[in-house]
Amino acid sequence: MTDTTAAPAAAPRRARSARSAGRRRALPRGRGPLRAPRTVPARLYLWTAAVAVGIAGLFGAVHAGVAEARDGLQVVGRAAGPQAVNTGGLYLALSGMDAQLAGVLLIGREHSLGQGRDVSMAMYEQRRSEAGRAILETFDITRQNEQGRTTVQSVLDGLGEYERLAARAIVLAEQTRYSAGPPPREVLAVYRRATDLMHTELLPQAYNLTLESAAIVRRTYVSETDRATNALIRVGVAAVVLLAVLAAFQLGISRRFRRTLNPPLALATLAVVVLSGLALTSLARSSAHLREAKEEGFDTALTYTRARAISSTAAADQLRWLLDPDRAETYEQVYFDTSQTIAYVPAGNLADYYAAIAQAPLKGGFLQDADAADPVLVRYRAFQKTDRSLRELVGDGRTRQAIVLRTGTAVGTYDAYDLELSKLVGAGKAAFNGGIEQAETDLEDWDTGLPAGALAVLALVLLGVRPRLAEFR
Repeated sequence: MTDTTAAPAAAPRRARSARSAGRRRALPRGRGPLRAPRTVPARLYLWTAAVAVGIAGLFGAVHAGVAEARDGLQVVGRAAGPQAVNTGGLYLALSGMDAQLAGVLLIGREHSLGQGRDVSMAMYEQRRSEAGRAILETFDITRQNEQGRTTVQSVLDGLGEYERLAARAIVLAEQTRYSAGPPPREVLAVYRRATDLMHTELLPQAYNLTLESAAIVRRTYVSETDRATNALIRVGVAAVVLLAVLAAFQLGISRRFRRTLNPPLALATLAVVVLSGLALTSLARSSAHLREAKEEGFDTALTYTRARAISSTAAADQLRWLLDPDRAETYEQVYFDTSQTIAYVPAGNLADYYAAIAQAPLKGGFLQDADAADPVLVRYRAFQKTDRSLRELVGDGRTRQAIVLRTGTAVGTYDAYDLELSKLVGAGKAAFNGGIEQAETDLEDWDTGLPAGALAVLALVLLGVRPRLAEFR
């Protein structure tokens, strides 16, 4: 017997099923809700991809940090740093030329007076050669700096004019054949043009080159310090994220496959720890060595290079004071100001300065950090003592004796002081170059080590996943 009541009930169910099927067919393909992969192989692939992304993130963070550190080292260690010290040498050479010219003109026809005309002329030529080399080196270093190149070109042009005036003054001195002391007016007029050119144009330009280069070093150093800190943070964060992904991956595999440990994944995790630790250590050590190079090397070398340059102008001012009585008061004031720049003590004039520098501790200047027993300060005080004797002789009317002192004994006194300064400059340069080289060494293996490490970690991950995937084939 047929059940007639079941048919009406089945009809609504078939209608609802048809409507549901219609709605399912109406959904556009690919528009369904995103769902986590449900199969084990899909999950393994997803975790592997996550690890690969983490490896790429760590690789990128380390690579960027190393590249930024190298850029900073290039600017500080190979460009602006050497340029700053080199331009200090340019200032020293230019000032030395003017001092030797003044010495030649001061002794006139008495060529054997003091250290002698031949020695002074030889020193003049030596300083001129040093200035020429310094200009070429500075021009090469500043080839990427348009303003620096313009300044160097201006110094080069001005030096040519100075040499022309110096040669003219020497020829006139030979022609007039005057005794030691202030030269005839025609000689003095040409020398004034030369020395004014030197002190109003060439030396200020050389000094500005030094200051500009030093400013670049300071800015780059501050920027590099900030970048190094940021790089360490980026590498640390990338390493923590990658380690977290690896740990979660290891835990997931252990639970799913009932295995306590996946050896390749464990090795990959250990490799990430080692790679991250080495990267952080290298970046931190490179930054520390850069700091040592800047603070213990560059700052020292630049300070005493500038001290040598300024001291050379002080020595030249002594000669100019004897050579040009009409400007003697001006040169004496300039000498006093220069001395205060080298080693500052409270004093209102040279007489007070002589007394204070012999006893009081320094309150400022380039030699401020020198102890009383430091050879450089001992030699500087001897230099000032000689200057005092020089001016006392002139004050007593014994100008010739003052000239003999300045062109003879005083030369040795100044040279001894300059030698101590040059030793300090050399020590600073050695510390600077050593620090830069160590910083570069800290970063040198990452060009090959970083890609190799990243590939090794990825290979270990694939090695750990492959057997698990094989179980589902």
